[in-house]
Amino acid sequence: MSRMTLTALALGLALPLMPAAIPQAEAQGNVCRNRVFVDSVYQNGLGGNRYEYMVQVRNGTSAPVTLQLNFAGFGSTVTLFSPQLTGITLPAHGNQTIRFGNGTNGNINMGNVTVVYDGPATAARASVAATNCR
Repeated sequence: MSRMTLTALALGLALPLMPAAIPQAEAQGNVCRNRVFVDSVYQNGLGGNRYEYMVQVRNGTSAPVTLQLNFAGFGSTVTLFSPQLTGITLPAHGNQTIRFGNGTNGNINMGNVTVVYDGPATAARASVAATNCR
């Protein structure tokens, strides 16, 4: 085969792969993994058997990030203020502590809350999901 034929063949094989690569690169623009970190999920005692629930999120990049947090599976002893918090803005390398609910469960911590990045919060177990980072 001539050099021209080999080049044309190589380009012909590569071109069908290019359209698939473009949407993937665009989708990666909204990923949270390795950009935003859920550092802590915990409760603060309010006295008696009452607690408020907090989540601390951190921006690991040198640019501001906006994200969404989703909560699920906390059970009937936890009242979520909302199952979804949108528009959370973190400055470059900044963090924020957010109160997301209250209730009577005194055992909310990183050991029993699942943290998910770029996927749905699961109702099977208490979970916090960071999504839509941009």
